[in-house]
Amino acid sequence: MMPITRNDLEILIDFPDQTDYVVSAFADLTVRDGFRRFAETELANIVRQAGAALSEAEASRALDEHMGPILQAVEHAEPSSKGLAAFSAPGRGLFHVMQLAFPVGNKLVLDEEPYVLPLLERWYGAPSYLIALVDSHELHLFEAHSGRTERIAGLNKEVPTEIQRDKPWFTYKKRFNHTWHERQQRLTNDEFLRAVADVISEHFRSTSPTGLILLGQPPTTAAVRRLLHKEAAAAVVLEHSQAMRSQPKTADVEDDVVRAIEAWKRAERDRLLGELEQRWARGHLVANGPTEVLDALQQGRAYEIVFGSSRAMPGSRCRSCGYRFGAPTVQCVYCGGRASMVDAAQEIMKMALSQRIASVHLLDRPDGRAPDPLERAHGVAALLRAEANWAPATSPEGR
Repeated sequence: MMPITRNDLEILIDFPDQTDYVVSAFADLTVRDGFRRFAETELANIVRQAGAALSEAEASRALDEHMGPILQAVEHAEPSSKGLAAFSAPGRGLFHVMQLAFPVGNKLVLDEEPYVLPLLERWYGAPSYLIALVDSHELHLFEAHSGRTERIAGLNKEVPTEIQRDKPWFTYKKRFNHTWHERQQRLTNDEFLRAVADVISEHFRSTSPTGLILLGQPPTTAAVRRLLHKEAAAAVVLEHSQAMRSQPKTADVEDDVVRAIEAWKRAERDRLLGELEQRWARGHLVANGPTEVLDALQQGRAYEIVFGSSRAMPGSRCRSCGYRFGAPTVQCVYCGGRASMVDAAQEIMKMALSQRIASVHLLDRPDGRAPDPLERAHGVAALLRAEANWAPATSPEGR
């Protein structure tokens, strides 16, 4: 089962503004009663209830038209799938089905845009990682997603068994080029590590994971990171010291990776909450709540976005200029155009994914009784690189 990729999400979020309907359906394919799935029946019941509640004839017709192929996709889902997401909009040429490796609740959304919040929460909350275990003569690539790790590629360099050192013609330069098994003076000049960086970068481009983890001795991983292509180097979330085992298997790195990721997540949580506390105390370079965060994103000022455990955030978007607001509104304050209702949390995550500038962090409660860490910021906050330098014009009466 393949993890969610950036391409999957970009297909669904890069749509021009249109007024025809999109049906977004999520199906829970977990097996109950030993061998049965009830997703098809439960979705059909939801369709029946929605059809009776819809007052617009156009919306009711769209629902009936789109649900047939979606229910067929649910019926023919792979046995190993735990969930399914389907999006249908024939007028836009869209019919996209995703087999999911994680369960989702049975849900049906009829709107002018695909409803992708459950997928975005999974993308940011349970990311997939490309893991490279490397030393001076060996590379093993693994992919970790949905709690599983699998080996996907490798690279080896043959080490000569006989190295001549004492003959007069054996110059320093020749020795530097031929002593493959010794630590080179400048690892970034090593041809094998250059090939390693190319392999990692190519797999990163083809699989589009959320992050990259480098395992090995610090001098080697540091050299590989410098040699990676720009996008892959920017995606490195963790460098962890680890010795190379003889013919490492998935199980050899899985436990180490899980421990390293958990330690990194704890450190990231502490760092983010500590940084927010400091900025809240100073009231400087921090955006609080969906309205301020959306403003900062649209003005290019946000570089890290932090969500708490509550993501129920109604918002709106102008149909004319496309500006997004973190609260329901009827009229755009910038162009005076008509605004429509949207999910503000989804809009924040979509913009962060499209811009590739701001990173998103989901901080759930450590346990069910703990308070929401972002409650004082109305569920979401952003770290800013600059304060706002403009604001909507106020009317003469409001001055």
